[in-house]
Amino acid sequence: ASKMDGVTNISFYVVNNGTPLAASFNLSGAQGYVSTRIKMGKTSPVDALVTAGGATTKVSQEVKVTIGGCGG
Repeated sequence: ASKMDGVTNISFYVVNNGTPLAASFNLSGAQGYVSTRIKMGKTSPVDALVTAGGATTKVSQEVKVTIGGCGG
């Protein structure tokens, strides 16, 4: 979720995936909240880019992939 006003797009990139763009949501007039699942083959940073008011903000989080896909 984003606490930013005027969110127009939220995109997720998995840096170490063959196709890094995992999801992109255009949110004209909607609340800045989305939910999705992303399939990853290996541990990687996941970047979220939020566009609001003509400016784009990026945050990144390392996501650990474990055998079987669960646990840590």
